[in-house]
Amino acid sequence: MNMIRRPSRWLLILAVLAMAATACQPGEEPGAEDTPTDATTAPDDTGTPTDPGDAQEGGTVIFGLEQEPAILNNMLTAGNLFATAKVVTPVLYPLWRIRPDFSYEPLLLDGEPETRGGDGDEPFTVVYKLKDEAVWSDGTPISSEDVVFTLEVCLDEEVDITSRAGCDEVESTNIIDEKTVEFVFRRPYAPWRTIFSTLDGSILPAHALEGEDFNTVWNEEIVNPKTGEPIASGPFIFDSWEKGQQITLVRNENFWGQMAHLDTVVFRPIEDVNTLIQAFRGGEVDAMDPQPQIDLIEQIEEVEGAEYQVSTGPQWEHLDFNHEVPPLDQQFVRQAIGMGIDRATLAGQLIAPMDPAVETLNNVIYVTNQAEYQDNWSDVIAYDPEGAIALLEENGCTRGEGDIFECGGNRLEFGFVTTAGNELRELTFEVMQQQLQEIGVQLNADFGEPAVVFGERLPGQDYDMFLFAWVGSPDPAGGD
Repeated sequence: MNMIRRPSRWLLILAVLAMAATACQPGEEPGAEDTPTDATTAPDDTGTPTDPGDAQEGGTVIFGLEQEPAILNNMLTAGNLFATAKVVTPVLYPLWRIRPDFSYEPLLLDGEPETRGGDGDEPFTVVYKLKDEAVWSDGTPISSEDVVFTLEVCLDEEVDITSRAGCDEVESTNIIDEKTVEFVFRRPYAPWRTIFSTLDGSILPAHALEGEDFNTVWNEEIVNPKTGEPIASGPFIFDSWEKGQQITLVRNENFWGQMAHLDTVVFRPIEDVNTLIQAFRGGEVDAMDPQPQIDLIEQIEEVEGAEYQVSTGPQWEHLDFNHEVPPLDQQFVRQAIGMGIDRATLAGQLIAPMDPAVETLNNVIYVTNQAEYQDNWSDVIAYDPEGAIALLEENGCTRGEGDIFECGGNRLEFGFVTTAGNELRELTFEVMQQQLQEIGVQLNADFGEPAVVFGERLPGQDYDMFLFAWVGSPDPAGGD
């Protein structure tokens, strides 16, 4: 959901990021860079609305973030939060931007790359042509060497890269000229567009980063470590980071594309959703894209001059089971829990007030607003509490203390991890807790700060059950 305050002296023209209302369970983690459903009216991250009549020059926008980035390197595991991408993407461009219709729009690329081979003796090859005018903020051309360097960093086993998917399919590269480079793949690779197009796909400046420790160089600032000066390929450039307070970007005066209209964008972290909403209502922040909350629309409609937009994006909320935790390692236990959760009621009570068209998700490859979507699971985890109890009993489980089932000596009592301060997720927990109590399963709240639950507990597999969001992909390979 995008919330925009529009004071008379300027218009918010920062990129907006659509929140998904399509959910496995309700609530969303702030998502990948995405724009409203109608791409013809969507602003881009230059701070430029597609309707020039809306533009006003200058000014500062204060954008409320629900999470503060841990670091500013969005290619590293520690920096792979949506909040990091929101800050970094206007500074460091990927090759592509994904549009609301799930198409790929070239950013640094000069049109659609050429592809050849893959169906005979010639290997599958992609030829990337960069825009001639594209330069780094210090005037250095954005070049083929930068693309190859980025690939090499992606493949470097000494670097804590979030994902090497796609990079590891490239067998060799061939620099044709300063702006043209070939990638030769090991095999025909259908999702080749996904390389350097997502949250962690920014192209890196080789002349600035060669020889540097990529694990640490951009932890706290996006600068050329050889000169100490900020560096950017996008319409904004890093200015400062006051930890716990704000991150400031300023207009890149040497941007090669259409200049940003804003002078400054300030990202202010306010991790409690209700506090963030009150900050917006009080004029302390000018824009936000909070996760959906029960009475959010009603609160925003009371704010004079505020505008809001609800649109369906690629994110989907889901409940993860840790298969290493007995008895969650048993499929019948997981299925019984699924059958004991009334997802349709959850969506209807918690999301439908904002988007009446919300649907439960029964597919993890495609989301409901993609043409390829099909229902795979309705008959597997349909809400059926009596069936869930029968399934547990059929597998030898018996009622124990507090009427909670025990299976093979293991009590069906689990910690439930999610982000503290997110009212909608906390409400989701309460509803699930009540529903599962009725089938003999006990859930206990185990909430934490986003930096902890995502930065430590999730990668460390330190949870029983975890409610959070995944981001879908235009390409089904994302489901891998």
